[in-house]
Amino acid sequence: GHGFRAWNVYQRVALRMPYDSIVEMMEEQFHEKIPGSSLSNFIRAFACYYTKTEESITQRLLESPFIHADETPINIRGVNQYVWVFTDGRYVIFKLTATREATVPHEFLVDYHGILNTDFYPGYDAVRCQQQKCWVHLIRDLNEDLWGAPFDTEFETFILEVSHLIVPIMQAIQKYGLKKRHLCKFQKQVALFYEEVILNHQYHSELALKYQKRFIQYRESLFTFLEYDGIPWENNTAERALRHLTVQEKISGFFYKSLMPDYLRLLGIRQTCRAQGKSFFRFLFSGETDLDTFEARKRKR
Repeated sequence: GHGFRAWNVYQRVALRMPYDSIVEMMEEQFHEKIPGSSLSNFIRAFACYYTKTEESITQRLLESPFIHADETPINIRGVNQYVWVFTDGRYVIFKLTATREATVPHEFLVDYHGILNTDFYPGYDAVRCQQQKCWVHLIRDLNEDLWGAPFDTEFETFILEVSHLIVPIMQAIQKYGLKKRHLCKFQKQVALFYEEVILNHQYHSELALKYQKRFIQYRESLFTFLEYDGIPWENNTAERALRHLTVQEKISGFFYKSLMPDYLRLLGIRQTCRAQGKSFFRFLFSGETDLDTFEARKRKR
């Protein structure tokens, strides 16, 4: 029945249980003996059943004022492929590609008019929408290069200038949140920083030159969050959405190509439920295909 299959899918997708363990639990708890291949069939059937759910999540996501995107390599029977995630913190979609070529974000976001939040992977640069680059990635890169070159005083001075610019902005965010009326005042400091530190300064340090180039290249997308309300300055939301998948890979070792799109559809629904504080198992068990309808009926009961 639907409820029994829902329990099996939940064990695999949400709890990351190995197939052999699920088969053992079924026999112990329900006195049912079925082959492990049946679990794959359950996942395929549920992925087909929830096609419209994924379509609805995609529609809601593309209506969001911002979208986080990220990608990670995964092992498909010994061959690396890539999973891409798109999320606004409430809705989550996963896509699978054979290579890291950025065709997926270009196709997925072809008609998107909000702000795309990403790391510095060049594949995102040509996506035709406004962008915000992740400051966490930038700060991490700066720190790692500084640790690797402790005697590069020019680069150290460069980082201090970046710190003097960004720390007051982060303090304002902690105090007031991502509010334009409090953040837009820093645009003058940004302009002064570019004039004195980036555009009109000649560096000799290779690392300072490297980051001078990066600040010039991404000038239009490093400070987008100062211009709008509620635009995140980091891309941690996408990384958190991918974490479940990376943990599953460590447990399983690899994935099967034929089952991966079905698994990713269900995982996107699971991560959406988690982001919205809804029960993934109860949603599967209910037979509903619309998350909003499911929540409304839950509240009514």
